[in-house]
Amino acid sequence: MLPTLICGFAPNNHLGVSLLRNHNPTAILSGAINSNADGDNDRGTLSNNSLYGPASSFSSPDAFTESQISKIFGDCVPLSLAGRCKTNNNVDMIFLSSMEEGRIISESYNKCIQSDEDDNVNEDIDISVLPIPISSSLSSSAMKLLSHSYTSEPLSKSVLLSLNSLLVNRDLGLFDNMPWSTWSVDPDLKERDAANNVVDAKYAMGKRVAYQRFMGKDWQGRSLSLTNLAKRLRYMLEGLDEETKNDSGSDDEMMLSLSQRLLELEITEATMFMAECEKNLAIANTSENDDTKELEQLEKARARLQLAETSLSALEGATTDNQGKAQSLILAILDKLSEQENPPPYRGAIGYPAKLDTKKEMFEDSVLPYSSPYELLNEVISEQLNSEVIGCVLEQSSLLEGNLVVGGSLLLKRKGVKRTTSLAGETVSYSDDDDDFGNEGVLPRSMYVVECFPDEAIGLAMSSRLPILVQREVYDRAATKDVELDVTQALNIRNETKRAESLSYLNRIPLVRILEDIADLTTQVEGDRVLSKTQSRFIRIPLTTNPTLFDGPNQVPQSSAGPVFSTFNPVASLDEFDALSDDDKVRLLLKLESFKGVLPRPRALRSDPSLLDNILLPLIDESVRRQYQIRDAERRGDFREANALREEISPRQRALEEAQAARDAGLEERALQLEEEAELYKALRADVTQDEGSYSRFLDRDDWYERETKARIKRLDKKKFGTLLDGIDLP
Repeated sequence: MLPTLICGFAPNNHLGVSLLRNHNPTAILSGAINSNADGDNDRGTLSNNSLYGPASSFSSPDAFTESQISKIFGDCVPLSLAGRCKTNNNVDMIFLSSMEEGRIISESYNKCIQSDEDDNVNEDIDISVLPIPISSSLSSSAMKLLSHSYTSEPLSKSVLLSLNSLLVNRDLGLFDNMPWSTWSVDPDLKERDAANNVVDAKYAMGKRVAYQRFMGKDWQGRSLSLTNLAKRLRYMLEGLDEETKNDSGSDDEMMLSLSQRLLELEITEATMFMAECEKNLAIANTSENDDTKELEQLEKARARLQLAETSLSALEGATTDNQGKAQSLILAILDKLSEQENPPPYRGAIGYPAKLDTKKEMFEDSVLPYSSPYELLNEVISEQLNSEVIGCVLEQSSLLEGNLVVGGSLLLKRKGVKRTTSLAGETVSYSDDDDDFGNEGVLPRSMYVVECFPDEAIGLAMSSRLPILVQREVYDRAATKDVELDVTQALNIRNETKRAESLSYLNRIPLVRILEDIADLTTQVEGDRVLSKTQSRFIRIPLTTNPTLFDGPNQVPQSSAGPVFSTFNPVASLDEFDALSDDDKVRLLLKLESFKGVLPRPRALRSDPSLLDNILLPLIDESVRRQYQIRDAERRGDFREANALREEISPRQRALEEAQAARDAGLEERALQLEEEAELYKALRADVTQDEGSYSRFLDRDDWYERETKARIKRLDKKKFGTLLDGIDLP
């Protein structure tokens, strides 16, 4: 049995290496999250790398974080990334182990890579791990991102931009599922309509801003905005950065010339802004609207232009003979140019000027600011969403019986709005817990679960210095494996590279090998038939939406030229719908061509048991759906709604109900006539899964034509045609 953990987090005690020899993951899991806090905190290369790079300490959760994770995901087990390998069928497999085991494997792998003699390599390092398969369609990008998160080596802008596209261009992944439209801070309420209503999510700019950040917009220290150019010139003039000052060789004449160029640019921008204000004023006058706002903007534009022209005249009259006077004048002008009347709430915000860089951002962080796209994502989450990642969880994501599939989830917590006030002559900072920062209902300590792929949750956990939390039910059910460091492969890599710093990204994560037969490590896909209880314990590769895996009787006909509307109608009555299990409903959704969404996870289904029904009902026969809605209204005691639904039933549903009543009364012949009538109404409809009137009636067949056709077919004497009509099923 596993030791008792609070919300799955282990108590803080350091375990000796002797415990690792027992191959007992349950004992290992009682190791502390901060058990490796004695590592080197300097940024560096693999040579000084411990678990997850140089910054080796992990964040300890507070009581509130533990309670929220436990409430949403249940009990969790903290693990870490231990290594990787490839299976016999060339599937990438990553392995999770306890925090302490992951640290030891990492240090041993680094020692093996850097050692000069084979005798110094200890091969007796084996651990118990949880294998996680990576889909072949995602393995290349996933391993690149994980490798850079694992080593935490700072990257140049050009390298990082090439990696960013691997993260943001993954459909239905971490970037797509972030609450960009609802959690992007909007203190000035720019994303509101004229009635102060929040604009629809598809018109919100949050996701576009985040995407542009990943594409390089508003990069630290790289902005060419007028305010940042003026700020850079001031830093150089004041000599706050001696190295920059010495390299630039700045003197008074150069500073004077640069200041003049900046003022000329400011005059050009002010002139353009004034022209735009005059255009807006003319439009307001033509429309006979209130032009007070336009007049105020025009006055500001004129004042801005006048100030720039006056400053330029004063600067042109200055000479370099009086050094102190010229420098003071330049500083005053630069301070005015670097002022921002309405600073942006976060980098890249649309409708705001570029963020004003600090000295550190301009001269230090602009070179190698991030080690992976996940680190940049953490910054965007902190600034744009005013949130922090408090948990990275791997949870059961499949509703199919016997299928163990893990999906990633992040838990975001909204931060408070920082305020300052003066108290007894001192400036005091505090967090305003009543300010939603322009996001309705999103107050500090609000929670949001972001579903993603498992490798994305692992990568962000490493960049955030958080443990990888695995649901206890998944860990207890899954089949763990004993692995050891693949010393042979590590030595081959050492001989090929000669230096640890030259390792390719694929070789940064430790290589391990399974002590058992690697063929025992199955890599089945979600939805494959479960042949034994043992197979149900292996974690499977997640299924996207591939209906071919469930081909069988009564399935969707596979043809290149199908009807405009799907004719697949598997649920013919309410009794058939009630008989469906969750597994049946999931498989049915995956077979329906009209289903284009994403299946819910078991966690969501536990909180809302009717979630699958709500997804499936709009896609099945409208008569079954109407019967379900009437029954549901009656169970809720809403008889008014039930009566309204009965009045709107289609002729086909009415015929079916009357046929059932006739059969219950023993009138079999009458029941057959009514069922035939219902079939006629079904043949008239282009799509029986949609309510009548929900699409153009011209897509349906004409009632009179269909009845005449059926009557003509009934009068047809097949004997007159010999064998010509043999095998043809006429109505």
